[in-house]
Amino acid sequence: MSHLLRHGVAALILVALANTALGHGLVPMLLKLEQVDYLHLRVSLKSGVTVEQTPTPLFPETCTPSAPQRTMAKEAHWTIWQLRCDEPPHSISLPGLGEHQAVAQYHAPGEPTHSSLLDAHSPVFQFKASGAWLGTLIRTAQSGIIHLLAGWDHLLFIIGLTLWLRRGKPLVLAITSFTLGHSLTLALAASGIIRFPVTLAEIAIAASLLAMAFQLNRGTLKQPGRATVLVLPLGFGLLHGLGFANVLNTQGLSGNDLIVTLLGFNLGLELGQLLCVAAVLLVMFGMKHHIQRLQSIAVYSIGSMAVFWMWERALLLAV
Repeated sequence: MSHLLRHGVAALILVALANTALGHGLVPMLLKLEQVDYLHLRVSLKSGVTVEQTPTPLFPETCTPSAPQRTMAKEAHWTIWQLRCDEPPHSISLPGLGEHQAVAQYHAPGEPTHSSLLDAHSPVFQFKASGAWLGTLIRTAQSGIIHLLAGWDHLLFIIGLTLWLRRGKPLVLAITSFTLGHSLTLALAASGIIRFPVTLAEIAIAASLLAMAFQLNRGTLKQPGRATVLVLPLGFGLLHGLGFANVLNTQGLSGNDLIVTLLGFNLGLELGQLLCVAAVLLVMFGMKHHIQRLQSIAVYSIGSMAVFWMWERALLLAV
């Protein structure tokens, strides 16, 4: 009966996860605002979702927009407006974002670029906002938390890592090593220092999940050595950092904007990671007499989803 129970619970988990198979759905749009002169503004919106799903900016009443011009780019499309304003605009909003996000960038001649992250709860960009970096830090941290908790491939890896090591110092070392790994490649990829094909990175992340399932299936009778605890999560963290960077590497950020965005997003990832570890440890404490059963369910679920994601993402290479 317990054997059927394990398979049944695993099957239910797989059905639930199938609807989130892509793992990363929070790639932001880019709203580019360029000051041509005192009363003229060029507004460009880059979006990777369909035209129907892409929101239209709400321009100030004192500005008259031209007819939109649409152009196609690789995996995205641009919509461009020319604004003629009676007075300098104070703000532009992007209502209707829903679950999507947008990075707004303001360029004015002779001034540093001003950026802000917009979402459904905060869709307004202020041209002359004071303390904008703090708002960007907070919103990108929220984005990092949401991205980790909504990205099942990363989440399942953290769950597997926690179930594998279970306790104390080895778990702390492994989580720290994983954090260092993905923080490094997140920074390098988001800043454009390294480039790696998105689909290959996603396949590699799925492969890391399969490796974690195999490691978890070996059980915890023999405590892994310190080298394994440090090196294995570090290597997998380097791969997962490439996946995290997919959220940021199309924004064209630089300088202080890039630093603030990276810092906030990474802080959010770590908070989401700690929440996940705490939740797994709480479940393990509540099921301390059924740890092996819990581990078996995790092995079936993580391994099956890893194979599915590898197959699904490999198909994208042939398209």
